[in-house]
Amino acid sequence: MNKHHPPKLPLRFFRWFCHPDYQEDIEGDLFERFDDRCLEKGQSKAKWLFTLDVIKLFRPTIIKPIGGSYRMNQFGMFKNYVKVGWRSMLRQKLYAAINVGGLALSLTAFILIFLYVRHELSFDRFYPDSKRIYRTYQQQTFNPFMGSDYFAVMPAGFAETLMSDFPEVEAATSLQAPTRIITMGEVSYLEKGISADPQFFKVFDFNFLRGDAESALLTPESIVLTESLAQKLFGTDDVMGTSLTLDGRKVQVTAIIQDPPLNSTLQFTHVWSLEADQYYLDDKAKEKWEGNAFYSFLKVKEGADAVGLQAKMPELLKQRWAYDDYPTYLIQPITEWHLQTAVNFDLGPRGNPAQLALFSMIAALILILACVNYMNLAIARSIGRAKEVGLRKVIGAHKWQLVMQFLGESVFVTFVALAVAALLLPASLPYFGQMVDRTLVFNMGDFIILAPGLLLLVIIVGILSGSYPALFMSSLVPVKVLKGKMNASDSGIRLQKGLIIGQYAISVAMIICSFVAYAQFKFISEKELGFEKEHVFTIRSYDGNVRDSFEAIKAEWLANPKVVAVTISQNLPTNVEQSNVVSLKEEGKETDYDHTIYQLRTDENYLEVFGMELIAGRTLSPEYALDQSSKNIVVNEAACREFGWSVDEAVGKTFTSGWEGDKTIVGVIKDFHMHSMHMTIAPLLVELRENFRYISVKVKPGDLPATVVSLEETFRKYSSLPFDYEFLDDNFDKLYKADIRQGEIFGFFTVIALLIACLGLFGLAAFSTQQRAKEVGIRKVLGASVGHIVALFASRFIKMVAIGYLIALPVGWWLVDQWLQEFAYRVAVQWWMLALPGLAAVIVAFLTISSQSTRAALANPVDSLRNE
Repeated sequence: MNKHHPPKLPLRFFRWFCHPDYQEDIEGDLFERFDDRCLEKGQSKAKWLFTLDVIKLFRPTIIKPIGGSYRMNQFGMFKNYVKVGWRSMLRQKLYAAINVGGLALSLTAFILIFLYVRHELSFDRFYPDSKRIYRTYQQQTFNPFMGSDYFAVMPAGFAETLMSDFPEVEAATSLQAPTRIITMGEVSYLEKGISADPQFFKVFDFNFLRGDAESALLTPESIVLTESLAQKLFGTDDVMGTSLTLDGRKVQVTAIIQDPPLNSTLQFTHVWSLEADQYYLDDKAKEKWEGNAFYSFLKVKEGADAVGLQAKMPELLKQRWAYDDYPTYLIQPITEWHLQTAVNFDLGPRGNPAQLALFSMIAALILILACVNYMNLAIARSIGRAKEVGLRKVIGAHKWQLVMQFLGESVFVTFVALAVAALLLPASLPYFGQMVDRTLVFNMGDFIILAPGLLLLVIIVGILSGSYPALFMSSLVPVKVLKGKMNASDSGIRLQKGLIIGQYAISVAMIICSFVAYAQFKFISEKELGFEKEHVFTIRSYDGNVRDSFEAIKAEWLANPKVVAVTISQNLPTNVEQSNVVSLKEEGKETDYDHTIYQLRTDENYLEVFGMELIAGRTLSPEYALDQSSKNIVVNEAACREFGWSVDEAVGKTFTSGWEGDKTIVGVIKDFHMHSMHMTIAPLLVELRENFRYISVKVKPGDLPATVVSLEETFRKYSSLPFDYEFLDDNFDKLYKADIRQGEIFGFFTVIALLIACLGLFGLAAFSTQQRAKEVGIRKVLGASVGHIVALFASRFIKMVAIGYLIALPVGWWLVDQWLQEFAYRVAVQWWMLALPGLAAVIVAFLTISSQSTRAALANPVDSLRNE
């Protein structure tokens, strides 16, 4: 009987968690120690030590079972299962390496894809009020352009009207995103920036390091720098009030903000006041809206109905739109902006929801392949562990205990695989980030956030992998097993075959897709484009002095014997962006306003530089006054087809081009691909214009570095900007950058899937040769050759791979057919594109199997038969 009273709360806690079978003995010891400490150290300190003892006792071996059952705690048994699993891995290293390797590869791929998908879905969610921010865009059903009738640009006065006419709008802003020339002393820089009205920072809440949102854009001379640009220009961010030159205009730094995060669609280095743009002021002052040149964003008030706001747009357009055919104005949450595709003139990096869905499916398939590997190998090993299960049952093990043992081993292996994946992730993440064109990071903060999800994933994968082997092994009849009567039919051969077939069906379908994607990109690279892209330099002109001095620059460049020709243009032949709606002007016919035609504005040397073919009439020349005034034009063959003329009939025809008036066709050029091959070649007109954005230089092949140096020396006489040039063939490749990137990623994961499948096949072949070692020995004694034995082992697996290919064939063909529909010009799917993947899978499978079967066939039969 204790003389002192221990603290009540710790005692109640102990009685709550302690297993009833242990409670009386442990509690007596606690009381005895408490009495001794009260005498030695005093009652106050003894109570603290009593509490500490209770906390130390809160461990799995003492905690009572959940659910009120008073069975003995099973922690010790689970601990034993882990030991058995670890020893089994050490004893059978090949089996462990294949399982851990396959699962580690699949988990690495899964985490990589997860990080990419999470990054894409996180765009523009970092704003504190992101749920209240919307972007506006419009649909012009009467003006299809670049394969879409959606446009991201809006009228200049739209944002201001939203604030004045709609009470649910808290703030709205108009902006543009030009590249500007920033000059500090004698040095100039090209910087991607934003021109915005004073409401910009009321809509977008960026973190201010110096200055504040209220005064940042108050005057037309205001400029806000990001931290990185301030450091680049001044070496410090303490530059408030400092002046610099922006496009030749003096501006003053009014604030410094943090750089936009990587998951921001708006990427910029500075924000300049839009109030300094006279075009914006004039356009905003118009009573009727005529053009679209600005991006508009808004923030609604708390609890406001954005859907109801969009419903008011038609009435607004009826009042403010200048023409009879008015567009549809749409409002979209900014959190959905990044993944909205097919909107013309949109800002920032674009995501692809279809690609996210595809990659997510690939991640799941790769995990399934690894689980199939584990399940197949576990089934193969079931014969070897049958006696272990029989003995456990004989000495009293319950079925649920055996199930838990095998599931526990599976989960343990998956945890080991996760540890290996954690080592692979840092090395693979930068490479994968380059493939998806994103900067992906994985730090300790991410790990803490993702840890519960990864833990759940590992448990699910472990249970999925070990489910069938656990149920199968736990259902064995001990008497039958211990008598050695377990035959092949008991080991789940049918399921094993089905899993191998399914595994290779998935792998071969992915290989077929990769083959066809490669063939399509090869087709694009070899197709006749209608223009020459080799040995052409292109320079984007931002400097007004370069534009003013172009004739002098051109004369110096043409004096270089390496230069063939020089031209200027608003667009390169790889991407013509201007279009107009034109009407025919023919006697006896009604005026037709249904023809959309693209406009290429250039000089007389354009066809020569790009090697375009004139097939009727003449080229344009400034010697003709009507050519110089853009009244005479050249069209392509597609325009002739659109208007219903033959090539020869088109010369001399006239049509009306909106406010530009009548235009007469003086020549016809051969069609060329002015957009990516996702689109058909559209009608085009070519006209002479002095204004330009690009300078293109055709040079002779050979010694290109010296030619570039010579061109740059001339350029620097007239501009302080860097000589930022690009080869036209590189510009052409950019049209398919997203497609090629998607193909590379798909190919990367196809290799991983095939590698995982081969690992599984290798493991099965190894176990098969081990189990049939005596059979091989007998066959060799009876005279069987090495080739015969290899063929014997390989035939079983090759048949399953072939069946998998037959299943994959229609699936793969359907997938590639759906993908190719996205291209207006596409490769025809040939028989070899479908046959080679199957042949490759069979060859790889045969090599994988033969590596083990050859080893068994070359072994000395004495070693396998000495005990018989």
